[in-house]
Amino acid sequence: MADLADQLSGDRLELRRWTLEHLDELLETVRSSYDELHLWMQWAASPPTHESLRNVILNARKEFDANEKWNYGLFEIATEACVGSAGLRRGDVLDELEIGYWVRTDRTRRGYATEATSVLTTDAFTAPLDIARVRISMDAANLASAGVPRRLGYHLEGEMSREILTPGHTGHGVLWTVTRDQWRMRDDV
Repeated sequence: MADLADQLSGDRLELRRWTLEHLDELLETVRSSYDELHLWMQWAASPPTHESLRNVILNARKEFDANEKWNYGLFEIATEACVGSAGLRRGDVLDELEIGYWVRTDRTRRGYATEATSVLTTDAFTAPLDIARVRISMDAANLASAGVPRRLGYHLEGEMSREILTPGHTGHGVLWTVTRDQWRMRDDV
């Protein structure tokens, strides 16, 4: 059984575990945002197909149940529209999780990535995972993405070299982190 719930709620978003029932919505969402996703996301190296995203969802189901990676679709509560995806994954450090997120192009600048990241951070620290720290890493050129951890009170831990895997990557990354105590003590955002 998975350590995180199949559905998490924010103020304007529901985070729903990806299932095959979401396949058509996910395909439309990725296709509508492909030009932007292609710049930053390695999994978006080529345009999505029904079959490629079906395999992504099936693999995500296995990873979710194995407590390795928890991927969610972001759905607007008011409209039920799929507006992106976010998730947590285990890294190399046992008591640490990493958050990743993206929002479809026509829904950016509405705070959805920030809301989803806040929900996931809270859940990471309250679920039975014994997590001490959550991290977010990104290419230094991805300025829109960097606004999310900054707004939520994550701390810029530093810069690092990183492999260039997509057209938008520069080879320079940034790492943002927050500990359980820092998250608990932060001002409401």
